[in-house]
Amino acid sequence: MTESQLIYRTRLDSFVDFAFRELNPGKSFLPHWHITLMAELIQTSYQETRHDKRRLIFNLPPGYLKTHVCSVSFPAWLLGRDPKKSVLILSEHPESALQIQELCAELMSSSRYRSTFPRAAIKSSSKAVELNYGGGIRHAGVGYTSYHKKSDIVIIDNPQSLHGLDRSRPEQFAEIERLLKNPKEGVVVMATRRLGENDLSAFLARKPAWTKIALPAVALKDRIWPFPPEIPHQQKAGDLLHPSLEGWNDLERHLKDMGGEAFSYQYLQGLYSPSSDPVTETHEKDGKTYISISEPSPTKVTMKFLNDLRAQSKNKPLCMT
Repeated sequence: MTESQLIYRTRLDSFVDFAFRELNPGKSFLPHWHITLMAELIQTSYQETRHDKRRLIFNLPPGYLKTHVCSVSFPAWLLGRDPKKSVLILSEHPESALQIQELCAELMSSSRYRSTFPRAAIKSSSKAVELNYGGGIRHAGVGYTSYHKKSDIVIIDNPQSLHGLDRSRPEQFAEIERLLKNPKEGVVVMATRRLGENDLSAFLARKPAWTKIALPAVALKDRIWPFPPEIPHQQKAGDLLHPSLEGWNDLERHLKDMGGEAFSYQYLQGLYSPSSDPVTETHEKDGKTYISISEPSPTKVTMKFLNDLRAQSKNKPLCMT
C-alpha cells in the first residue's frame, strides 16, 4: 500500500478530496476549512464510543459540497474500511436518494478506489449496492417506505423542500433510531439547508443526543471552530464561507431572487431573521421635518444587513502570522 492510499484509508478529509477527483475528472477540487471540519466531525462521530456524539446535523447553503462529504464520501470510505457495514441513504424522493447511491457505486467501482480498498468489492448494484462481505448501501424516500430493514449508518440528505414541508412532517423522524441495528453504536448524519423555523433541522436539534453545525454563507459573528486533531479555525464576522465558490455579488443575487425570508434560512441557516419592526425615516422639506413610517421589506432589511457585514469584512485589520 502506498503512503497516499494509507492516508485515504485513515483520514476521511483526504478521502473527500480523492472522491471528488474520481467522480469529476478534469475538475479541480477546492479544499477549504469547512470541508475539513465536516469530515473530521463525521470521522470523530464514527469512532466515538459515546452515544450522544453519534448524531450530527450539518446546515449549509446549496452548493457547498455537503452531499459530497456526508452522503457520498462517508459511505464509500466507511464501507472501504469495513465492508460488512450497512448504510441507508434517505432523501425527500426515492429518485434523489438513488442518484446518491449511484454516485457511491460509481466511486467504489473506480480502479483507484478498488486498489485502495480491495475488500470492498461490489457483488451487485442494481436496486442496492451489495458487497461480497455482506455490507452495502440502500436508498429510500422519506415517507415512501417503512424502512423495514435496519442499518448501521443512516444518512439523511436534503429530506425536505419548500414544496414538501407539509408532506414530510418532522414528527416522522421522532423515532429515527428505529432505523439503526444498534442505536447505541449506529451513526446518523443529516446534511441539509434550513427551510424555516419549524423544519426538520430545528426539530431534531431540540432532541438531547443531536449536535447541529450551522455554517452560513457569511459569518454573522466571530467564531472559533474546533477541529478534533487540528488547530481551531478562527472565523471573523463578515468572512465568506467559501469565497472561491461564491462572492458577495453571488449572495446578493440569491437574495434578490428568493427574497429576504427564504435567504435568511437557506443561506444564513436561520441565524438571522429580518426585522419586522416598522421602518422610520426622517427627511426635511421647506424647512419642516417629516417622519414617515412604512412596512419593512424583508429583502431590503436583509440586504442592509449583508452590506453591514461586507463593510465589516473590508475594514478588518490584516493579521500577520
